[in-house]
Amino acid sequence: MNPPYERISSKGDKGDIQMSYRPVRQTSSNRSSHLTPAGSAPPQRRRSRVFLHWLSHIFSLLWIAPIATLLWLNYSKHVVGASAWCPGGNCNAEANGDNAIERATKLDRNDHNVNGALQFVAKALEVWFMFVATSLVYDMGIMFAKKGRGLPVGYLLTHLEFGDIRYLLSPLLWTSPLPHRTGVPEKRTRIIKLYIFACVTAMLTILANLMGPATAVLVLPTLQWVDTPRVLHRTFNSTCAMQAPYGDDMFPDCSAAQLNAANYSCTKEIYGPSLDAWAAQSMASTRQATSTSGDGTLVIGLSPEAALQFTINATAKEDVIWVPNRQVLREMSHDFLKARGWYADRKKPEYPDRVFNNSLQTILQRQGPSLGVRENCYAGIVSDVNLDDGRWIRCYTGWTITLLDDTQYTKCLRLALGSAERDNYSQFWLQNLDVNVAQREIGVETYFADKATYFNDTEDFGSGIKECLAGDDSEHCDWDKIFAAPLPDELTNTTVNVGVVSYQVPGDNQTDGRVWCEHVVYQSFPTYSIDTSPRSNGQNLVMLNDLPKVDKEAVPLVMNPDWYLAAWSVNYNSTLEGERPIVRELSRVIPLVYEEGMISLSGAQFGLLHAYALGQSLSMVTYYTYDAPGGGGNLDSKAVQDAIKDKEHPVFQSYATIHVWAYGLSGRTSKLGVAVVVLGAACVIARFAIGLATGVQERSTVEALAAAFEHCHQGEFDGLEEENHLAKVRYRVVEDGEGRQRFVPEKRMGSGYVYVR
Repeated sequence: MNPPYERISSKGDKGDIQMSYRPVRQTSSNRSSHLTPAGSAPPQRRRSRVFLHWLSHIFSLLWIAPIATLLWLNYSKHVVGASAWCPGGNCNAEANGDNAIERATKLDRNDHNVNGALQFVAKALEVWFMFVATSLVYDMGIMFAKKGRGLPVGYLLTHLEFGDIRYLLSPLLWTSPLPHRTGVPEKRTRIIKLYIFACVTAMLTILANLMGPATAVLVLPTLQWVDTPRVLHRTFNSTCAMQAPYGDDMFPDCSAAQLNAANYSCTKEIYGPSLDAWAAQSMASTRQATSTSGDGTLVIGLSPEAALQFTINATAKEDVIWVPNRQVLREMSHDFLKARGWYADRKKPEYPDRVFNNSLQTILQRQGPSLGVRENCYAGIVSDVNLDDGRWIRCYTGWTITLLDDTQYTKCLRLALGSAERDNYSQFWLQNLDVNVAQREIGVETYFADKATYFNDTEDFGSGIKECLAGDDSEHCDWDKIFAAPLPDELTNTTVNVGVVSYQVPGDNQTDGRVWCEHVVYQSFPTYSIDTSPRSNGQNLVMLNDLPKVDKEAVPLVMNPDWYLAAWSVNYNSTLEGERPIVRELSRVIPLVYEEGMISLSGAQFGLLHAYALGQSLSMVTYYTYDAPGGGGNLDSKAVQDAIKDKEHPVFQSYATIHVWAYGLSGRTSKLGVAVVVLGAACVIARFAIGLATGVQERSTVEALAAAFEHCHQGEFDGLEEENHLAKVRYRVVEDGEGRQRFVPEKRMGSGYVYVR
């Protein structure tokens, strides 16, 4: 029943009669006839409300399930496959097959359809969360309306308004907690609590408007590059650069006896053609680049190893040229053939691993050693000083800091012959087919020196090397002083562990003329990578990644000169036939370089020919390994992790980088999406906690409007005209004896109404 009202008549200022109503003052005798306790509503209605109350909470809690699934998919970086629609994780892209383009078109069509459908899923999650957020704002509002002086009018419909982002700019949101009448006492804690309600509402406004894009970011997979789990192999021990080539791992056509005797012509069948092909490519490239139709751009040649190819300077960084290692390339070739769907023996096709077939593109990665070289070539005169005990100083003129410098220096190497001769010196000959030159052979000498020094016409930097050369005997040469004297910084780059390759200039009067090249060798452990697609990498070209910058203080490797003989496929002190392309071209350009210098077409051609031969030798250098710690089985073990980080003896790893549709948190937007949905899940839990603590049951808007229409004004709005003043008036929300909602103004608090349940 509604509480009874009595009519009151009064005379206005102009003498007219004004009518108003007020509730009859309740006494102990009449109160029970109009209001009853909160639990006395009709049982059927009460059971219905309780059922809907808990159904609402269950529906809210279920929102966490798809959100938890999305978080798991993104945190685990779940891979969908070659298409966004990949049921069972099986959608073969056939990237290496004959129908790759047709298959890619079909997958692309599926991607568009699935991504469109997932947009609707994201929208559904957003609408679902709006239900949760609206219920939470309502529950919080009713919780505040049950206590103290009630809830301001400005907050009674907050649950219907907060979804609009413009609500954040509403003055009523931020002024309603303040007292609306001067002098009315108000506890500060009550005002603070209402402002907490306002801030939480503002946060939910922002959260509700961000939930749509946040769920979309997490629901939609993206096309990304994903690394497969890494496989550990063996641990690097040491390089074989300092010793002469031996063993049959790198040279299967050579016996141990041949290699021990320095008979490297056994490598000719495999590596002779590759060096000659490099020479032919360099000549073709330089001639086209300098032709009338050329633009001066050189095309670098390729060299094969097993099923792969590499080049010497496609991965050059600064002035150091890094060369892939053939031992690594052989191991990588097996991975490549497997990824292409063939056994290593190339006789039987297979589909080796679903991860390769279930990706749009696959890039194989394998860590391994690589040797880098800093080298320059010059033209000059050679001179020697033979000392006692097999010590020897060899000097070359024509050295400059850069090829464009006018100041020339003489570079001198410290050599020790005798019993150690084969450790730092090798030579062979190139047959010269030029009938106009009496010298039928061109000598090629390779040296390794642990120390080198410089001098010019005016300065020897205190080493005494000029006096030594003038005296030409041990008496005038202080071996230790010459190569220990400090040099200017610009001269120190190639003074420790230096290699020199010297080409004799053919001609009747040029017995001491040389075109010579110096080099220092460094070692690094880059990542070898190859794109397995025949369309994007039809030449099977291997690239090097993660190449380091060589520090100025880095100590070059000791390099045995015999590796240069193996690269040329020639025995020690033997002659290479002049019909070979590289021999023929070198015989042609060496005299031209000696006359014209390195800044010329012949200089460019000679530089490429020498660089290819040097790169061939560096690519052949083998290395030793040993087992990874613990067999390499547990990637997370401390021993394995320490070994992986070891810069001198790393554990080699291999893996594939695949182009697939996948989930992940690599971008900032995905991380923001995670933050938004986690806050959303917290709101779900908060609403459930409030429901357990207070038992607030949501009423419909119709019930609230009916209660407002039935409410009789009792003077609480007298004298208030401004909207912000009206919004500050407080009401408690209660139930009457029939379970219907009622508004009790702050003036009637304590009159017998019970809290709404």
